[in-house]
Amino acid sequence: MKKLALGTVFTSASLLLSCAAFASGTTIRYCDNSAYINNYPIPCYDINEYCGIYVKDLVNYGFDVNYSEATATVSITRNGSCTQITGMGEVKLPYQRSGSKYAESGSSSIKVMLNGIETESYWVDGYMMILLDNMNIFGKTYWDNNAKAFFLTIPDLPKIEYIPLEKAKREYTRIKVSSAELDLDHYAQFPTEECNWGFTRVEGDEPVLYDWQKSMLSKFDAYYIDHNRPHAIYLTFDEGYEAGYTQQIIDTLYKYNVPATFFVTGEYLDSSPDLVRQMIDKGFSVGNHTVNHPNLARASTGTIVNEIEALSERLRYEFGYESYYMRPPEGAFNEKTLAIAKDMGYNTILWSFAYYDYDTSSQPGTDTAYDMITRYMHDGAIYLLHAVSKDNAAVLESVIQYALENGYEFRSLDDLCNP
Repeated sequence: MKKLALGTVFTSASLLLSCAAFASGTTIRYCDNSAYINNYPIPCYDINEYCGIYVKDLVNYGFDVNYSEATATVSITRNGSCTQITGMGEVKLPYQRSGSKYAESGSSSIKVMLNGIETESYWVDGYMMILLDNMNIFGKTYWDNNAKAFFLTIPDLPKIEYIPLEKAKREYTRIKVSSAELDLDHYAQFPTEECNWGFTRVEGDEPVLYDWQKSMLSKFDAYYIDHNRPHAIYLTFDEGYEAGYTQQIIDTLYKYNVPATFFVTGEYLDSSPDLVRQMIDKGFSVGNHTVNHPNLARASTGTIVNEIEALSERLRYEFGYESYYMRPPEGAFNEKTLAIAKDMGYNTILWSFAYYDYDTSSQPGTDTAYDMITRYMHDGAIYLLHAVSKDNAAVLESVIQYALENGYEFRSLDDLCNP
């Protein structure tokens, strides 16, 4: 079994001008493991199941890092005059789910030397990473499987007490407000004409929409697709009630480390609290699908506010969870609905792919389900899939494999709405 290893990165004006180290094309990933030098935490990433750190960070841990432009070499040596480690202050595990992509490493002509010995290195967005495991020439390295932490101990430098790292909290740009803070009269100015979300599907490409649909969503920070990340895919599942397939969906997503968002109703919270708890504990997002699942386009201002807030309060008080994404039931909304959701601190999430999968008595079959989901796969797709579909549960693993084999990457709505 591979050890977790850390990589380091170095920055300088001349180094940044170089383009192109080893492991060209390697994917650098977030991880829930941590790394320490003399028990001072240092940010780390997963590189082929090894622990990678940035070279530039080593200057805070008793090392000299020098770059020679003439030889295109980064030299890392112990700072003989260093008698203490400053570390990097507040280091936390990233909030991103373990296994999600951090960056792609590139090819570089720059060598990285540890005490004169060339070491494996990774070029990442203008900085260099190395594997912490390879720094055992400076001291003792040790992987603690219980703590999920990698340690480098340098004998002649001070050592502090080991404190496990905490995972950073999610950062959101939105400020959640209660209904008491809203001026309900303000929403009388917004059009109430009902919009029933729909489009024309295109094989292998994004769907065709009217320009007014796109501008309407953009005005209220609502999303149906991601135009900024090629090959990104977002999986979302609507959960109006439980039909016995959600557990299989959760297990498949978790097996492949694929993020997803489950949009739940009040009825679902009543019937399936254990599944909602699993969604949260396993790192998935839970979205607001209103407490009673009404047509919001035909609802009064007060009803819209109450439907969203009631579900939000239940998630907060019953599960300790704060939701930031709302999906209008039936895909029915108007400008007033979008304005209220935005002011309450929500991104409205629609979709760029859906199919007839919600009638449990008339499922199209696994072959048709797989064909539909893969045939219309496209860059930036937000998938709406219903968790009551036995076909969706059955083909999900094959769909994930197909997407990964064809260069797609599954992302979280946090990446879309809070870049």
